[in-house]
Amino acid sequence: MRRIGTFIAGAIGLLLWAYLVMAAGESLRDDPVDYDMQDLDVPDPSELDLPDVGALPHEAIEPMAEPEPQRAVRAIEPDVFGSPAFANAEDLERVEARAPLSETVEPTKPKVVLLHRPLSLSAGLVAFGPQQRVRLADIAETDVNRTCLAADGGSWPCGVMARTQQRLFLRNRSLACETSSAAWQGEIRARCWVGVQDVSSWLAKYGWAEAEPGSALAVLTEEARAERRGLFGEPQR
Repeated sequence: MRRIGTFIAGAIGLLLWAYLVMAAGESLRDDPVDYDMQDLDVPDPSELDLPDVGALPHEAIEPMAEPEPQRAVRAIEPDVFGSPAFANAEDLERVEARAPLSETVEPTKPKVVLLHRPLSLSAGLVAFGPQQRVRLADIAETDVNRTCLAADGGSWPCGVMARTQQRLFLRNRSLACETSSAAWQGEIRARCWVGVQDVSSWLAKYGWAEAEPGSALAVLTEEARAERRGLFGEPQR
């Protein structure tokens, strides 16, 4: 009996709490406000200083700027621009070509002259008769009085041997030398060939003459020194 009474009392309490919540909600609901348009303070448009619609002061109207005259543009298509015959060429004018900024100097090839009956005075120096001598380019002349040391500590006349080796190489054949003329007097410095063989390169390669400092033949002199050829080797008969 006690459990039934507790249940009934709880149900009555819940119903009472729901009723109180609904009553509170009804009391908090706001009624809509009813406005009267006559109560609003609306100004009269005639009392306001407003400009007339569609009318602007004369000073406010700016005159329209006149358009600039359109310049004629010449087409630059390849067919038109490259050939004025296909377009209006009245505005074109032919002018003289601009002069070059600097003088054009064409490189001149050295003249090669064939010289006959060479006489070896020393390795690197060749004579053609009593009045003409050619000192070979890129190498230093080997003096005929030069002596070289042998492996046993003795000396041998390597200068004379160098001249002899040059004579055997030339064999009285004609030399083709870079010179402007075959009729000069005195001594000139030039590069000479026997056939296609450069005489200076041959002397440097086999060690019978040393290349000058900074010459392209210096590598041949170093090769001959390393291989102990010619002046850097043993006496030769």
